Amino acid sequence: MKPWMRWSLWGILFFGALFGALRYWVIDFYTVPETATEPANWANAPNLEPGDFVLVWRMGKPHIGDVVRCPDPSAPPEAPRWLVARVIGITGDKIEMLEGQLRINGFRVPTGACTGQPRKVVDESGTEVDMVCYSEELGGGKHDVQVLPNAPAAAALEQVIAPGKLFLLSDNRSPPWNRDSREVGQVDLDSCTQRLAVRLVSKQGWKDADRRMGFLF
Repeated sequence: MKPWMRWSLWGILFFGALFGALRYWVIDFYTVPETATEPANWANAPNLEPGDFVLVWRMGKPHIGDVVRCPDPSAPPEAPRWLVARVIGITGDKIEMLEGQLRINGFRVPTGACTGQPRKVVDESGTEVDMVCYSEELGGGKHDVQVLPNAPAAAALEQVIAPGKLFLLSDNRSPPWNRDSREVGQVDLDSCTQRLAVRLVSKQGWKDADRRMGFLF
């Protein structure tokens, strides 16, 4: 065997073993369910949409602003499913929301213009709905949030996060698309250690330049 072939083989074996170890202990992959007319699949639009393929980081504890993947506590045991939403509060935090304005420990979460383009979502009837988009600064990062235009004011929210719990909010804040702690309650910290880090590609694949390799925090 020629030297370059030998080194190439060793390189393939090394990187294959490294990827296998990372895949087993550190990383995972997640595809947002592709049934477009299932509202929960749009829970994190505009950042995640049906068919998006995402890199998941499985080590460490989640922080404010992280998008996490947890077992949905409201799902029946015979039909488990994932709950994917953004961490808004950790143990001891006071979360308030009044007329759509989010406050954490008495401080208003800064908002601004949407960093991307507003996205459409699909309701149960299959009808596309235009959403309103803005950005939030949270946990040292910035992410886009969507709401339904001219939606009635959401119910006022005020909670203190219990020990060992997290409070999660969908990036799509309007019903029927949102799926978060407003519906399922505070979730166990120990069940939410998987963080969605990078949207690798959308359903359209690598050719969709606007939605490939996008960080989620």
